[in-house]
Amino acid sequence: MSDVPTTPTPGTARRPPAGAPAATAPERGPRAAPRAACRTHEPHEPPVPAEEPAPVTVLLALDGTVTGWGEAAARLFRRTAGQAVGSALPALLGRPAAAAPLEAALALAAAGRAWRGVLPLTAEGLSVTCEPLETGSGRVVALTVTPPWAGGLELLSEAGRRIGSSLDLGATAREVVAVAVPRFADAGAIYVLERLLADDDRPAAEPERAAVVRRLAVAFAADDPRTFSREFPVNEVIVYPPPTPYARCLATLAMVEFGGDTVQDTIASVTGRVVDGVLEHVSLLAVPLTVRGRALGFAVFSRKRGRLPFSAADKALAAELAGRAATCIDNACVFRRERRTSTALQASLLPAAVTAPPGLAIAHRYLPARAGVGGDWYDVVPLPGRRVAIVIGDSVGHGVAAAAAMGQLRVAAHTLASCEFPPAEVLARLDAIAQDLDAAQFATCLCLTCDPATLRCELASAGHPPPLLALPGGGARHLGVPHGLPLGVSDPAHPAAYEQVTATLPDGGTLALYTDGLVESRHRHLDAGITRLASALIAAQSPSLEDTADGVLALLPDQRDQDDIALLLVRPG
Repeated sequence: MSDVPTTPTPGTARRPPAGAPAATAPERGPRAAPRAACRTHEPHEPPVPAEEPAPVTVLLALDGTVTGWGEAAARLFRRTAGQAVGSALPALLGRPAAAAPLEAALALAAAGRAWRGVLPLTAEGLSVTCEPLETGSGRVVALTVTPPWAGGLELLSEAGRRIGSSLDLGATAREVVAVAVPRFADAGAIYVLERLLADDDRPAAEPERAAVVRRLAVAFAADDPRTFSREFPVNEVIVYPPPTPYARCLATLAMVEFGGDTVQDTIASVTGRVVDGVLEHVSLLAVPLTVRGRALGFAVFSRKRGRLPFSAADKALAAELAGRAATCIDNACVFRRERRTSTALQASLLPAAVTAPPGLAIAHRYLPARAGVGGDWYDVVPLPGRRVAIVIGDSVGHGVAAAAAMGQLRVAAHTLASCEFPPAEVLARLDAIAQDLDAAQFATCLCLTCDPATLRCELASAGHPPPLLALPGGGARHLGVPHGLPLGVSDPAHPAAYEQVTATLPDGGTLALYTDGLVESRHRHLDAGITRLASALIAAQSPSLEDTADGVLALLPDQRDQDDIALLLVRPG
């Protein structure tokens, strides 16, 4: 049986199904099956799970006298059918103030038109629908009551599915208001403390007890003025003085209820503007967003005239929704802070510029991943005799841990290379250092030394992708470097051994060193990725090595964002 009565097309009356009782309203709505057809549960059957409050329908004569009263109405209004049938509904419920608005609603129903709105049948009012209904004895009115808040569990279930689908702070805030508006509220917004979003670790001092917040997301009612999007822009930073409900909400970590006149006064005092349409929002809640007793900001929900003000049940639902939202927002804030820290750490450790010795040109590029900062690193170390050492590596993982491991390995590699250890010895000593690092399990690395006078190179690899050499006459090939174990993998009792090889760069050739972000993909084999890079390297050849580097990345756009990318190009000249 349906919990919600069938709604007729506005302007038409409906007839009850044959056999439906005329004197008593069906328990679940005017189109429910006859009571005799209802199936009862036998003692051996499992109990029916508790359901959310369903809409309740009573039948009224055109003068407001009750003609049908079911068990659901008896539970909702605490009046038996014997007490209700034959009584005027406002008098029955002790609500004489409901007589006039009910009379107006019944007049519309008598004319064959449905009416929807709020009637003061309880202290807080009830959202009802009055619809004409044809019976064998003439037209009556089906008055259907929607109990407060009838869709709470469903709303919270949807919130659990939709909120926090990513660690993007703005997207998370938009998901919260999208769940709440328009089902729970006519408008909604999410505000987060500006100090949690400031790029400076020591933001400017806030005015005492004032709320300095940024509006991250907002949703309006469909009939709100179009100027609202201009008056309440996303990413606006606002300072709310202590007396405002927003500042009080943050100071007390308690929900604050207020009206549209307060909003109008607040806007006028903060901005000096008067915003048309705000006074239509008559019931508003400022709900704190807290995690472990710590304030993150607040959510604002509002309802307009013609809709029930927020009830006690609504406030409990708002608090539950805000609690779930706060957890997701806190996760997004932590991710944002960690990403900012690791980005700054990595940027400080990567060389801002490299110095190539006479006879060589070197171009370098680094592209961070979209999802998080990785552990890619490189360095160019000048050596005596105008020689140069080039080191490129990739610490496993993303975030602060990977960036910290990258920094330690880069500093160690720079020191070892500047001591003129050959590439194989540099990797062996780096392997011993990597075994003592807590920040990473392992890293790949390739070390190369080059003498520009002879173009003779010595190379060794610790599990790193092989270098590519673009030949001056076209074509490209791998430089055959034996793959040793990645750094930090070997047992200290059985240290890794790295084999060193020698190669000579041809005049006009271009040597490419890179990290796996430029060749790895979930959609193709690693060898296919290296082949694509070789083709891009050939196609991007240019007299300018900087243009060549840009051309290679432009030809492989699908490799961006998934992982960070480091690319170094070396060319005699």
